[in-house]
Amino acid sequence: MVKSRAKFPKDGEFVIAKVTEVENQYVYVDLVDYEGLPSEETARGMIHISEISSRWIKNIRNFVRIGQRIVLRVLRVDPEKGHVDMSLRRVNSAQKEIRLKEWKYAVKYENLLQFLTETEGINMNLDEAYELIGFPVLDYFDTYQEAIENLKEHGEEILSNLEGVTDEFRTALLKIVDENVEISTVSISGKVKLSFNSENGIEQIKESLIEASKVIDSGLTRNITINYLAAPFYRLEVITKDYLDAENILSDALEIIEQKTGQYNGTFEFIRD
Repeated sequence: MVKSRAKFPKDGEFVIAKVTEVENQYVYVDLVDYEGLPSEETARGMIHISEISSRWIKNIRNFVRIGQRIVLRVLRVDPEKGHVDMSLRRVNSAQKEIRLKEWKYAVKYENLLQFLTETEGINMNLDEAYELIGFPVLDYFDTYQEAIENLKEHGEEILSNLEGVTDEFRTALLKIVDENVEISTVSISGKVKLSFNSENGIEQIKESLIEASKVIDSGLTRNITINYLAAPFYRLEVITKDYLDAENILSDALEIIEQKTGQYNGTFEFIRD
């Protein structure tokens, strides 16, 4: 279960549900991340057989089983009665993959807050941790993944903007995040062959490579490095969180080197690894 501010999901939302009952015409699920009515342990949802699959269904149990966690789309919500109509067939594979990935980050996010409550000297429960830190941090970002990764990269700045977060809480959470969060990165690298036929060619090479390395402000998960190999070769590597960003950074860096080459009448070649 991942704590949500809302007692029920919204129409059109994709949610994680746990199958609890399977009947001939209906499937009932627990919406484990939502509180639901006061009389319920969690919110509950119902899937009519017509929303299980677009194919003909001979036995509904061939599609779902009790205890299974599935991604569903919310069709209608009546919060007063606690009724939530849902669909399995209106969830495609891409939507399922995205929702499951985000839910895993939501679980990780809650685990970080749980670790905080278990830290010696931190006197709060999980609900209090959500109210003080968890929900306010989420207000800055669209997804749990963004929240977690930004806490890793910019946690000091983010937490310093929150009211009521003491130095003790901030230090404890940043330590937990540092020890438990790793951000996946990708890299693109290659050899730059660069030379200038002039008396101050070495200085021109340095100038070109330094300018190229400044195309971005380097950080924990986004940087560019250029190192000397053996004349006239230099190794260039771009590290970031996705390939498209890496390609854009590489393109900008090589464009600067190419411009310098034209300006100083040199030769330039990039050999990708």
